[in-house]
Amino acid sequence: MTGIGELVWPAIVAHRGASATFPENTLSAFDGAVDAGADMIELDVRCTMDNALVVRHDSLVPLAGGGSVNVHEMTVDDIRNNDADSGLDDRTRIPTFDEVLRSLTGRIALDVEIKNIPGDPGFDGGREYAAEQVVMLLDQLDFEGPVLITSFNPVAIARVRDVAPTLATGFLAPKAADLGSTLRVAEEHGHRFVLPQADAVEAGGEVFPRACHDAGVLVGTWTVDDPGRIGRLFELGVDAVATNDPVSAVPVRDEARGARQP
Repeated sequence: MTGIGELVWPAIVAHRGASATFPENTLSAFDGAVDAGADMIELDVRCTMDNALVVRHDSLVPLAGGGSVNVHEMTVDDIRNNDADSGLDDRTRIPTFDEVLRSLTGRIALDVEIKNIPGDPGFDGGREYAAEQVVMLLDQLDFEGPVLITSFNPVAIARVRDVAPTLATGFLAPKAADLGSTLRVAEEHGHRFVLPQADAVEAGGEVFPRACHDAGVLVGTWTVDDPGRIGRLFELGVDAVATNDPVSAVPVRDEARGARQP
């Protein structure tokens, strides 16, 4: 792994891959993001019943025979055999985290969001097994490229910092979160990134990105597909914007980089 400091800012983060074009959180969507020239791919990880990590945003998996089951109630084989969204091949099915790492190593940076939030199905009561497994697999598979670990659950990223202090972490802030409080959390816990929702960042104007940068914290935001709005966020000083449509967003990033040149 390498540090996210090697990335050039501002950056485009492909939200669940190139998910405007391909099935989200699949190898096909991740390939599409690489082809589009995105700087980083955001993906979500969840634990299965047999303690594997799969890349899946939603907890529920629709079943081919009807109904749905939560990820934590299924083994990887269950998901492989019963997922109604499995697609036609291994590029469009729900991938395991290790499959993704093998596919993307040396190709692009990763933003790995850990899905283990109190109140959600599968929450492990603070055990944070997913956080530990993410770190272990990144190390075991020797992933080549910058990595950022994020979560809405501060305990999850605290566990990452406990077991891998040099790994960059980012605090995802809920939509209604106060920007000042969000920055204080990032500062107090040594997070490299703070990640509030785009509406809050726009409402705060240039003041918030400037305060973050003064504190040595980078600012990312989510999820924006309109190129004009992405450009305005970059003008405010935002360092990274997550988008479902990296094909449209990358030219905006390139223009913003040119404008930031001294």
